[in-house]
This record gives sequence, structure tokens and C-alpha cells, in this order.
Amino acid sequence: MKILISLAILLATTHAFTRLQDPVTQKGPQKFEKADGKYKYEEGYLKAPIDHFSFTNDYEFDLRYFLNTDNYESGGPILFYTGNEGSLEAFAENTGFMWDLAPELKAAVVFVEHRFYGKSQPFKNQSYTDIRNLGYLSSQQALADFALSVQFFRNEKIKGAKNSAVIAFGGSYGGMLSAWFRIKYPHIVDGAIAASAPVFWFTDSNIPEDVYDFIVTRAFLDSGCNRKAVEKGWIALDELTKTDSGRQYLNVLYKLDPKSKLENKDDVAFLKQYIRESMEAMAMVNYPYPTSFLSSLPSWPVKEACKFASQPGKSQEESAEQLYNIVNLYYNYTGDKSTHCANAAKCDSAYGSLGDPLGWPFQTCTEMVMPLCGSGYPNDFFWKDCPFTTEKYAEFCKQTFAQISYNKTLLRPLAGGRAFGATSLPSASNIVFSNGYLDPWSGGGYDHSDKVQGSVISVILKQGAHHYDLRGAHPQDTEEVKKVRAMETAAIKKWIKEKARNVRRYN
Repeated sequence: MKILISLAILLATTHAFTRLQDPVTQKGPQKFEKADGKYKYEEGYLKAPIDHFSFTNDYEFDLRYFLNTDNYESGGPILFYTGNEGSLEAFAENTGFMWDLAPELKAAVVFVEHRFYGKSQPFKNQSYTDIRNLGYLSSQQALADFALSVQFFRNEKIKGAKNSAVIAFGGSYGGMLSAWFRIKYPHIVDGAIAASAPVFWFTDSNIPEDVYDFIVTRAFLDSGCNRKAVEKGWIALDELTKTDSGRQYLNVLYKLDPKSKLENKDDVAFLKQYIRESMEAMAMVNYPYPTSFLSSLPSWPVKEACKFASQPGKSQEESAEQLYNIVNLYYNYTGDKSTHCANAAKCDSAYGSLGDPLGWPFQTCTEMVMPLCGSGYPNDFFWKDCPFTTEKYAEFCKQTFAQISYNKTLLRPLAGGRAFGATSLPSASNIVFSNGYLDPWSGGGYDHSDKVQGSVISVILKQGAHHYDLRGAHPQDTEEVKKVRAMETAAIKKWIKEKARNVRRYN
């Protein structure tokens, strides 16, 4: 019984933090694809202190950056991407909005990598082997890295940039960082575009812990899925895995890899989780044109998937096949894949591999504790795994990082909200918070409606998925996203003018 409980904890908590990753990182460290091959940049490194807040530790490491000055003119702005939980290439190659803006603004384009990700490993191959090393992985240290980087670019690297305006960009966790960068360092960064940033998704933020799956379910139902069809699919899997013949049927139907064959009735848990993750990921990348940075997908993939589940199945086998068609669309739309490896303990999950697979889990096991779970009907069409408890989560974190002596006291559920604001950002200014109605992460966004509060703008893209507005212009873009980007461009130009006025006033 204890083993089964541990398995349940493992599946639930693994699922909880795999969802917290930015989809643009999901191809892994060696599989970057440029959409059109036109993004070029110089790779470089600058020295950063391991601890910005200590006056007794003088250790430094190499922090990686990308720089493009092809369109830059002396005194022009610096468009600065606050790197998040993955290798820097992923963000440089999937944030086309910055590249599109550079010629118009005569701007330099800069991407700075987040410490402990990609090639910015403070302790080289020892970065993840000791808790005393990994303890320097935090959002506040990363923000200080970014502040140091701006000074480096202004004063040393980019000619004529001493008084240049700096506009921060970021999506997902990177969007949180870009907003916090402006809030904490307003004398260094002049404005921020924070896309799909769940800035209020902390333990004490009063965000419903089941809102993520509520939004996923809403996206599928609005796209033509039948709720009963999906719910009957889960029941069918539960029933079919109770017998040898049923398991054999599913092994063949789902083309399960030998490493993840269904061998007993309890194995249904990993198969259901595999399908659930694909549906949740599909909701995040529900764009109006084909994409390939998570996996190859058609335009409006959720709508395409719902063609397979528009009516309830008439048998258990038909219901199971409906879910298979959905998961196969996500993982194997091109038909190149011969098998599915569904057991997360033995295979990659829907979220694949980050540049540093334990980096983001460590952050969610320390400062970025973001409660989420499903509660089933009527909230969503998954099964109930709520409530999220810090006790259960701390146990999983302890198991995950046992080899580096992690202890449960390192899980600080209130740290994020205390550092940045759990329910309000009263000192925020010059920030655009954009969120997509289709994006599950919008549940923890700055606001759920269009709103202007001083110089802080909230905008909701009704046809928008995860940081859709940060992607480059595309022939199949919606009219809505074109208008949002135009609004963001106008805000950026306003911030640049304000910076120029301040420079003239004080110099």
C-alpha cells in the first residue's frame, strides 16, 4: 500500500511541476529550430558574481548572452530578453516580436541567459551536484544578473548606449522576470512587456488551485470537444486495464513502447497522465498556424483534436480510441513516430527535456511554489488530484533531490509572494501584461480583463495561447494579435521618449 501511495504522490507532483515550464524550451538542449533562419546574433559571456547580496564571496562565473546590433544606431534602445528556464537559443529563436521591432526602433537586441541554465553554469559540471552550489539558483539572483548585464551593455559592449532606453521582454516565467525587473530596478529598465506571466500564482495569491485545468477544459469544449466523450475515455481506460485482454488491446492501440507496456491495472495512471499532459500542452500552443517547437502541430491544434471527440464513444474501445487519436495528434501529427513511450519514469514526458532538467524543479521546490491540480467535474474533465498540499509536495522534492541533501525546510511556499507581491503590484509602472484567454496560465495573470491602471496595461487576447504576442509576425496571425502588438509597440515608443526626456532633464 505504501508503494502505491508513493507512486500516486510521484505522479501527481511530477505532473505539477512539469507544467510549470515554458513551452519554447521543450525541444531540449540540442534541438533548436529557427523558424525562418534570419535571426543572427553574437554569442558572448560576461563575468557575474555568484552572490550579488554578499560582500564576503567574490566567486564569479561566465554568464552567456546573445547580441545583435545590425539595426542599432547610437543612442537607440536596447531590447532586452530576460532569459528563463532553458537554453538561450530557444528564446532567441521564438521571440520574433523583438526581432521585428529592431529595424523600426533602430534597436540593439539582447538575450541574457538565466543562471544555471544552458551554458551559464556557475560551477560547470558541479552546478547540480551540491545543494551549496544549487542554492544560488533563484529569481532574485537572476534579476541582479540582468541588472549587471544592462550596465555592461550600456557602458562597455554597445557604443553610444550609455543613455539608451532599456525595454525588457519575457514570456511565461521570463514574463514574470521582465515585470519584476522593471519593478525592482526602475532606474535600469524603462519598461517591460510581460507576456503570459503568472505573477499571482503563489501559495498566498488566492488563485484557485484548479483553474489551470478549468481553462484547459474550457479551451477544448469551446473547440468542439464533447465533455462526456473525454470523461468516458478515462473510464474506459480504467476498465480496460483491469483485464489482460484489455491491457493488450491498449498496448496495441496506443503503440506503446516496450518500456511502457501496460502490465497491471495500476499502470493506467501513467497512460492517463501521458494523455493529460498532451492535452494541457496543446492548450498552451493553440496557435492559428502550424508550429513545431513543442512537436509538429497543425494550426488550431485543439480544434483539430476535438474532431476525434465530438460525440461520446459507443463502447469502451471506441472511447479509448478517441483519446488515442488526441494524444497521437500531439505527439505524432506527422506520422513519423512508430511507438509511444508513455511512462514518465522511463521516458520523456510531454514536456521533454529542458536544457537543465532539474533546474526548474529545484526552483519550484524552493521559491517558485505554484499550487495547481485538477478537481474533476464540474471544474474540468480530468480526475480529482486536488488538494495541492505543501506537505505532499515537499516529500516529492525531498525524493527528487535526495542525492544533494535537500531537506523540506528549503520549500518556502510564501517566498515568491513575499519577494514580489502575491496579490498586487503597487509599485509597478510602464508594464504591459498580456495574457491569452486560451492559455491555462492566464488564471494566474495580472488581470483577467483589459485594463489600464496608470502606466500599467492589462490586455487579454481572446484568441491567444501562451505568449502568442511575443512570436514573430506570421501570415496567418489573427487581427487581434496584430492590434495587441501595435499597442505594445506604441507603449514601447512612449517609454523610449520618456527616457530621452529624462536624460535631457538631468544631464
